[in-house]
Amino acid sequence: MGAGPGGLCAAYVLTKAGMPALVVEKAPCVGGLARTIRRTTPHGEFKFDIGGHRWFTKNDELNQLFRDVIGEELLWVDRVSRIYFDGSYVDYPLKVANALRAIGPATAVRAMIDHAWTRVGRRLSPRAIVSMEDAYIDQFGPTLYRLFFQRYSEKVWGQPCSRMSGDWVVQRSKGMSLLTAVKDAVVSSRGTVVSLIDRFMYPRNGFGRLSDRMAEAIVQGGNAVRLKAGVERVHRSGTRITAITVTTPEGAERIEGDAFVSSIPLTLLVQNMDPPAPEAVVAAAAALSFRNIITVNLMLRRRQVTRDTWLYVHDRHIPFGRLHEPKNWSPAMVPSDEYTSIVAEYFCSFGDAIWQSTDDALVEQTVRHLADDLRFIAREEVLGGFCVRAPRAYPAYVLGYERPLAILKEFIASFDNLQIIGRYGTFRYNNTDHSIETGLLAAKNILGERHDLDRVNADQDYHEVKRLPRAAVSNV
Repeated sequence: MGAGPGGLCAAYVLTKAGMPALVVEKAPCVGGLARTIRRTTPHGEFKFDIGGHRWFTKNDELNQLFRDVIGEELLWVDRVSRIYFDGSYVDYPLKVANALRAIGPATAVRAMIDHAWTRVGRRLSPRAIVSMEDAYIDQFGPTLYRLFFQRYSEKVWGQPCSRMSGDWVVQRSKGMSLLTAVKDAVVSSRGTVVSLIDRFMYPRNGFGRLSDRMAEAIVQGGNAVRLKAGVERVHRSGTRITAITVTTPEGAERIEGDAFVSSIPLTLLVQNMDPPAPEAVVAAAAALSFRNIITVNLMLRRRQVTRDTWLYVHDRHIPFGRLHEPKNWSPAMVPSDEYTSIVAEYFCSFGDAIWQSTDDALVEQTVRHLADDLRFIAREEVLGGFCVRAPRAYPAYVLGYERPLAILKEFIASFDNLQIIGRYGTFRYNNTDHSIETGLLAAKNILGERHDLDRVNADQDYHEVKRLPRAAVSNV
């Protein structure tokens, strides 16, 4: 259920093993949040990812799978990510010297001192880290938290950091802190730390090609990917899922199966059960929420806007939170070198002002900020623009989410032949490699192995750094 990278990977692995598999997807295309949109204009074809997706992982098996699928379309891209901060730029992820230099010597000294006092205070009076605010202050101190994390986080989630769970920070920056950043600045020079963020793999014609090529391999292997087939009901009996009903342009269709893998939103999976899930489970599903994104995609007659692969916009007066320039990922994303494009991401929720804005208003607003505030472009360089709306893009780790999520997972675990995968399916903020790993392991479980999918993306190491044993350093 679901033709994002995770669901397709499960079917891809099963197909390679000679097993029958069927993928059903509500959308008219594969890829989910990791798809690539193509827009043909009189100037040629522009390609846009939704927010941009790069490939990096510590898992060698996943790296090999990615290379096998992408084949000759594989590119290596140098990553340049920065934060736009009070009219200046700071490297992201934070590089201590760069960040402290940007905020000036007086503020830098204060940042180091208040971080030290925070650590001393935690030793003298230990207390649980509950909120996102707690977690960021614990890792970086109150000064750097307010300068570099609070603004952007509250733009992303639409709520104060004090109302969001600290789990999100732990998951996205495991083991990282001001102290470890300083330490790694020294230790990495001796070769014991390998960065996974300086370069990444990327398909020449957009990240959506990963999903496209897996879907092609599934069909070539004799299996099927059914588009415009949304899951309407999930039929259950005792401890087994017996069938699903999908809605297609031709009407409703019941599909039976021996094993089921779901990457659709966990809340919708539970709410679509037939017979209905117990009342407490339905209530738990209603207690969880997601955050939406809207990307505004602009086509420009200009060679380049920035050198960044990503730019995080912390300015409170600019409503979009992040932008990227697809041409900086691959020249094939634009018709020729005289053109470029911009993808600006707006974070929003159902019913709020951004979600209710018209596409035309969002395009005009984005052009105005890029031209007048950031001074990145001239209005006459804009050839056109359009919006892509992605509901339920990010699981929202609101304080107290753990209990309803545990209820849902306990209910799902009661079925012998149902596995949940991916960001949507597990309600976990997975990167693409994590989602694909859950699909890979789900397929292996069907083939007779035993893997705990809940262990994926659960380690406690900073996920953009790979630490090598000292004995291996000489071989790097």
